[in-house]
Amino acid sequence: MTVKPIDPDKIERGDILLVHTKRSFISFLIRKFTKSYWNHVGIFVSKKDQWLKWVIEALLEGIVGRPFELKYLKVIRGDRGRILQINPSKKFHIAIVRAKNLNYQQRKQISGKAYQWALEERGYDFLLLILGMLLHLLTFRKFRPRWLNIKSRFICSELISAAFNEVAGIVFGKYTASGFVTPADIAFCAQTKDELEIIMSNAKEKD
Repeated sequence: MTVKPIDPDKIERGDILLVHTKRSFISFLIRKFTKSYWNHVGIFVSKKDQWLKWVIEALLEGIVGRPFELKYLKVIRGDRGRILQINPSKKFHIAIVRAKNLNYQQRKQISGKAYQWALEERGYDFLLLILGMLLHLLTFRKFRPRWLNIKSRFICSELISAAFNEVAGIVFGKYTASGFVTPADIAFCAQTKDELEIIMSNAKEKD
């Protein structure tokens, strides 16, 4: 399938947001340790015909909702929400990943889980972030202990993996069960697995 430019009106609930963040040292470290262009992920929770589109993501301040069209793109709309202009962000490159075989109810349940975790004010898993990068550096990722899988806290990719795995049984790599999933894992699965696909992107992967 041909990857198309970003069109917010064609994004559906349950779609995954892949993010390359520029001018961020932590994001740079994540990309270096995971050897990936991508350093962050989120999940869309808004209906296809709804705008603004909202993204749930695990950030350093916790699991939060952010308006996609104000943070990751600059979208100018006219009467009845018609898009007049889309300006890319200077800070982010993004791509949209879709699970192809999900039905409406599954999309609703997956996005609902992420939304509920945000309402519960679950925290960010700093321990997993730090130790995860070290394990990547030492290539000991396969030895990651299960006690690191703290259910009350998430890193960004762990949040996505947990929601998709619990509802639809979708696995983002062989470390899904332990919770140690990275943005690189999700991007790799989107490029190699039949059940996932990158449908839109403004990424420049040579950056």
